[in-house]
Amino acid sequence: MVFPALLITLGLTLANRAGMINPGVTTLPYPLFVLFGTLIWQVFAEAVEVPHQAFEGARSYITRVYFPREAIILAQLFECLITTVVRAGFAVLLLELSLGTDWRAVGLIGLSFSGAVLIGLGVGSLLMPLTLLFSDLHNTTKLALSYGLFLTPALYQPSGDGLFSALLRLNPVWPLMDAARDGAAGLSLSHPVALSMVLFGAVVTTIGGFVMVRASAAIVIERMLMGGR
Repeated sequence: MVFPALLITLGLTLANRAGMINPGVTTLPYPLFVLFGTLIWQVFAEAVEVPHQAFEGARSYITRVYFPREAIILAQLFECLITTVVRAGFAVLLLELSLGTDWRAVGLIGLSFSGAVLIGLGVGSLLMPLTLLFSDLHNTTKLALSYGLFLTPALYQPSGDGLFSALLRLNPVWPLMDAARDGAAGLSLSHPVALSMVLFGAVVTTIGGFVMVRASAAIVIERMLMGGR
C-alpha cells in the first residue's frame, strides 16, 4: 500500500539532490512533498478502478440476482477506504516523526485523501459502462493512471505561466495535494477556492456517476449475458 510511493520518493529525492530535476520551491522537504502527492494520486487512481473491479468481480452472480447495482460498488469501495486510511495514517506518522503535526494538519490531510477517493469514485463510475464494454479503453485508462503520475503536481510544484505549469494545474487532484501539504507545513490554504470547487465537483461527479451506473446497468448486464465485454 505504501511501498511503491516510498520507492518513487527515494528515486526522485536522489535525482533532486543530484541536480537532475528541479521541482521548484516546495512548502515541505522534498521527500515529504513527493510522498504526500504520490499517496494521494495512488488513492485517486485506485478509486477510479473501484466501479470497474466491482462489476468484473460480480460477473458470476450479477446476471442471476437482482439488487441495487450501486451496492457492489459500495462493497468494493470498503477495500479502497481501508488502503486510504492506511496511507493517510502513514503520511501523518512520517510527518509527526519529521516535523511534528497538529489536529489542523490531520484534518486537512484527511480531507484531501477523502476528496481523492470521492472524485476517483465519481470518475470511475462515469467511465465504468465504457470500460466494461471496451477492454481497450480500460487498458488505456489504467496506463494513463499509472504513468500520469509524472504529469501531476505530485512531483513538481507548479510555478509561472508556462505550458507545463498550466498542465499541472489542470489536474483535478492538484488542490487536494496542495491542501494536504499546506496543512502539513502549518500554512494557510494557498488555493481555498480551487479546493472548494474540487470538493464540490467530486460530490457532483459521484452523484452523476451513480446515476450513470443505474441507467447503464441493464445494457452492461445484457452484454455480460451475451459473453461480450
